[in-house]
Amino acid sequence: MSALRIDVHAHLWTVDYLDRLERLGKADTGTQRELCADATEADLDHRFALMDRAGIDLQVLSVAPQSPHLPGEPEAVALARAANDSYAELVARFPGRFRAFAALPLPHVDAALHEATRALDDVGAVGVGVTTTVLGRTLADPLFHPVYEELDRRGAVLCIHPSGEGAASPLITEHDMTWMVGAPVEDTVAIMHLILAGLPARYPRMRILASHLGGALPLLPHRLDDHLALESPGPPNSPRWPSAASGTTRSAMCTDRHWPPRPRPSGPVDSCSARTSRTRTTRSSYGP
Repeated sequence: MSALRIDVHAHLWTVDYLDRLERLGKADTGTQRELCADATEADLDHRFALMDRAGIDLQVLSVAPQSPHLPGEPEAVALARAANDSYAELVARFPGRFRAFAALPLPHVDAALHEATRALDDVGAVGVGVTTTVLGRTLADPLFHPVYEELDRRGAVLCIHPSGEGAASPLITEHDMTWMVGAPVEDTVAIMHLILAGLPARYPRMRILASHLGGALPLLPHRLDDHLALESPGPPNSPRWPSAASGTTRSAMCTDRHWPPRPRPSGPVDSCSARTSRTRTTRSSYGP
């Protein structure tokens, strides 16, 4: 049996989902609109054609960065459930094409644990997806440790995607670099927060997928190790060698590609068919 080529960085947002987020105060959904990343028949046909062209067998869908991370628990729960049910319907329709990472109603941990259980046990999700921060909280916040404990118990995947906040730096967001520079910065910072808190070692069976090759981490192994004692001696469970800890995450194990593909800057793109396929791919152990 030949290995599947699986794209683990694949987004899909319905207009209804984005509209609901917007009504709840999410002001940046325009970034994810009109990208041919909806569940309409036309968008799905286009997606499958690009997958075939790129040699992608299967995509694992996720809603990040438009995750249902909302202050109100009822709203977050309703949106997470709607997103996961929508993905489950797509997986049922196209089992040879799709799997999904579950959306979680964070920062509401008890509700997130309940939805993770439902999604993983009943809806068929293959892991969970979160953003690099949750309403300003680092992923290393002890508030989220029960989620990691459950994922570790299951040997499940935690897929981490930038939140699109430019690492909370106006030097990024106010200079039009939120995604081209800010995203890999957020990847780098989020994974380092986890490493310095000793979480990959504490939860070794939780498999961490970091987007965009883990940001700058592949370029920094010696620097991380050399500076640890000086800058961040940390608690007893902190890693002696951050470079080794970073290797326990799967920095998406893939090329720096992305779905949906973005239009090239050389001119306007008026239709889905004009877009170039630049799909993020990886070899994965997930079977159909």
